[in-house]
Amino acid sequence: NNFYMMNGESLPYLLRNDSMITIILFASLMLVAYVLSNGKKHLIQQLKYLIVNRERNNLFDNSTTGYAHYTPLLILHTCMLSGVCLYYYSANTQPALFQLYPHSLLLGGYVGSILILLLAKYLCYGFINWIFFDKISNKAWINIYNNSIIWSGFFLLPIILLVVYFDLSLIISLFLVFIVIIISKIVLFYRGFSIFFKNFYGCFHLILYLCALEILPDVLLWESIVLINQFLLQ
Repeated sequence: NNFYMMNGESLPYLLRNDSMITIILFASLMLVAYVLSNGKKHLIQQLKYLIVNRERNNLFDNSTTGYAHYTPLLILHTCMLSGVCLYYYSANTQPALFQLYPHSLLLGGYVGSILILLLAKYLCYGFINWIFFDKISNKAWINIYNNSIIWSGFFLLPIILLVVYFDLSLIISLFLVFIVIIISKIVLFYRGFSIFFKNFYGCFHLILYLCALEILPDVLLWESIVLINQFLLQ
């Protein structure tokens, strides 16, 4: 009898089969479940504060002080999901990268880059606001900024679940993520105007403020990731 050896075809890479993605999504779902079971009222209050302008003397009520420990957890949650978004985009546009390097290293790099970007933004906001604005306005802005990040993570979670387990197309997923980002920036602009400025001319200052400290760092991060990915493929 003659035996013939045939080369099998490798299965395509699927996010649902990636153990690191599964771990992150499981951790995200557990974190969301924990926060919703213990701090749902707090989240609803923060969402109302994010959307509706309130008087300064009502910005910080005592009902939120017991839930401060949720904020860093939920911000980390958003950073992890944002890293997954970058990971998914790179897996679709530069699949060779995932054949050369460990997936855990790439995913960790993307999540780490988001954390570094966010830390740099906090430092820049803290320094600039300390120079130009009063302490109450600075606290109000950080509260708004934290909530915009937290709720962006909540909206990213169902999108990523659709991507991983229902094979949502790259174009549609990018469009949905882009919508979440745009809404977040619009909310920041609206609430930033109500916190820092009281007349229409403040609009122009706020546009420069957000472009320099919010939009430009995002663009620089994106360009840096593209260049690093191309360098790793050489």
